[in-house]
Amino acid sequence: MEVIDEGINALVRQKIYSSKEAVITDAVRALLELKPGLKIEIAINLYKNNKVSLWKAAETAGLGMEEFKDILSSRNIKIKIGGTKEESKQRIKDALGA
Repeated sequence: MEVIDEGINALVRQKIYSSKEAVITDAVRALLELKPGLKIEIAINLYKNNKVSLWKAAETAGLGMEEFKDILSSRNIKIKIGGTKEESKQRIKDALGA
């Protein structure tokens, strides 16, 4: 791990990246291109933890709504639908970090 940390620091010192966070962001972006299945795992986790809507999770996974719903169903993950007006307002607040 030390070699990786030093590599990241070297990229920042050489001003190839502005910060460690920028290196990590770029590395994760490249990883997701190489392993697109990880996008699905991220989307499922975000959805299960109420961080994103079903629609946003499908978009994050790079899938259509029905295809994403099929994946959730195959993993026995309950699809949350509707809710009260107050629940909808709260989800919007949560998503906006308000």
